Amino acid sequence: MATDACYEVLEFLGRGTFGQVAKCWKRGTNEIVAIKILKNHPSYEPLLAYNFI
Repeated sequence: MATDACYEVLEFLGRGTFGQVAKCWKRGTNEIVAIKILKNHPSYEPLLAYNFI
């Protein structure tokens, strides 16, 4: 696995119906980023496709 694709969770910022948002450290670039962690549920699949377009 490439080191620039690794993230370390620093803290969880919030939680909602679809999942959580975490403040993370991107190891390869030393950036601080927010990552949305979506729940794995079949009814959310159309929303996931929309988010990646």
